Amino acid sequence: MIKTTILGMCLAGVAPARAQSTLTLPAKGIHTSQVGRGFIVPAKDKLPTRQQCLYSTKDLPVSAMAIREIAFQPSLKTGAGMEAVQVTLSLDMSIGPKEPRKWSKTFALNLGKTVTRVFSGSIQLPKITKITRPGWYFRIPLQRPFIISKIIGPALVLDFHTTAVVTRMNQRWILMQGTPDRGTLKFQGQGVGFNCHFLKRPFLAQYLPGWVFVGSKWSWAASNLEPNAPGFLTIGDAGWGSKWAGLTLPIDLKIFGAPRCTWDVRPLLTLPFVVDSKTWAQVPGLLIPKDPRLANVKFYFQGAYAYPKANPLGWLFLPSLEQRIGSGRDHRAAALGIEKNNPLSKNGIGVLGDPVPYLRITY
Repeated sequence: MIKTTILGMCLAGVAPARAQSTLTLPAKGIHTSQVGRGFIVPAKDKLPTRQQCLYSTKDLPVSAMAIREIAFQPSLKTGAGMEAVQVTLSLDMSIGPKEPRKWSKTFALNLGKTVTRVFSGSIQLPKITKITRPGWYFRIPLQRPFIISKIIGPALVLDFHTTAVVTRMNQRWILMQGTPDRGTLKFQGQGVGFNCHFLKRPFLAQYLPGWVFVGSKWSWAASNLEPNAPGFLTIGDAGWGSKWAGLTLPIDLKIFGAPRCTWDVRPLLTLPFVVDSKTWAQVPGLLIPKDPRLANVKFYFQGAYAYPKANPLGWLFLPSLEQRIGSGRDHRAAALGIEKNNPLSKNGIGVLGDPVPYLRITY
């Protein structure tokens, strides 16, 4: 029956409509994130804005395609939701000469030799509430198809110029966004270790790299410790809930003369340090090998230092942390933007806007 219908259309001189396909970018090396900047639809006091999104052409399923529509998803975890908004913008598309991970803060350097204006006008976006179902509500039908080819360049570049936002409140319309997997860091337990340290000292800061992934460097430092005191940092392969020396972590150190203190880590490596006269301590940095098998591996660490006045044991123990190593894959996407009233976006230089909005392409 279907073949007969298509044959009849051809005999009548009518070409059958081409089936459309969709693709979501970025496709690899990305973790979902629900927070970030208000991309494309910023708060009204940030207008006008210019923002670029770069996506790798390596993720395209075919060597070339004609893009007919793009769409974004709103973040559904923005507290009470987001108001309906009308946004006025223009969109230029280009095939960039650089891979997204090699993006430049100078917008012009991200664009290819040919830049095509594919949309100019206003779009009405719906109100987002706690009961809104996930969906691609921010749709931009292109006013002319954009032909993209892997052969021409490694990046699909979307260049947005947003000039007006009409809404009841000065609010961003935040998109569903993703970021490369750079690892995660969190405290163990419910802050028991804080009780140990803060019992005798009013403040503590532990300094750690924001990103830890395969091939990166891990480091540790702390401040407001006892001046000139010896100490150590222990790194282990297990934390709370695991066994060590026949006991379940964390181990209550009250019986050893350190009330309200716990030991939280099964040791693999211990690094000594001496606190300087300004209460600062640090240990040598460690290089995470560039081995993909280390992605998602967790390690645990806890510091301690001598403080004879603190308790009968004469030691204070710092809160312990859990570090997950990220995959550190190449960036398959990048985003940056210039906005009004931002001291970091001057002279045509963009500020990195991380995370990157998820993009659906219809072709």
